[in-house]
Amino acid sequence: MSPKNDRLVASALTSQEMPSDKMSELAFLGRSNAGKSSLINALTGVKMAHVSSSPGKTQRIHFYRMKNWYLVDLPGYGYAKVPKSIREQFGQAVEDYLTSRQPLIGGILVQDIRRDPQEEELTVIRWAYERNLFIAIAGTKMDRLNKHEQKMRIDRLQDAYHLEIYPISSRTKEGVDKLRDAIRGLGLIM
Repeated sequence: MSPKNDRLVASALTSQEMPSDKMSELAFLGRSNAGKSSLINALTGVKMAHVSSSPGKTQRIHFYRMKNWYLVDLPGYGYAKVPKSIREQFGQAVEDYLTSRQPLIGGILVQDIRRDPQEEELTVIRWAYERNLFIAIAGTKMDRLNKHEQKMRIDRLQDAYHLEIYPISSRTKEGVDKLRDAIRGLGLIM
């Protein structure tokens, strides 16, 4: 695997720090402990996002250049071992990005498949619908459940979101190709 900085174009908290070339952007959103970095690395086959055992390490908006788009790794929401003032700062940067960024075409909501949606996840879904953006749900950590539990959790999340759930194991790579195909369906080349 190549070094993670090969594709990192910007690490931003303000619009002035973000790329200005207007290439399409697909944001990866989720709780601090949902497995977002592991999923990004599994999807791209490159160690781009830093994987940490403690949640909340991503504190800036990272723009990774793909062939014809940017994969945008947003700081996780919820629990993070950082001071409240810093959490508020990157929270505001994410909110500004999601509400005003023009090249943004959608998002991948990364959720631990073992958890039910909370208000933050439902807010993400509303945000995507209000802006008429693509949204997909990646249910991560499915390898931590047996087959029966996996089916129950997928059904439960589909009922909650009324969207297809892409069950994923970043460890075994199960489900990664299906989500990659959904991204390619947007015209984005991995």
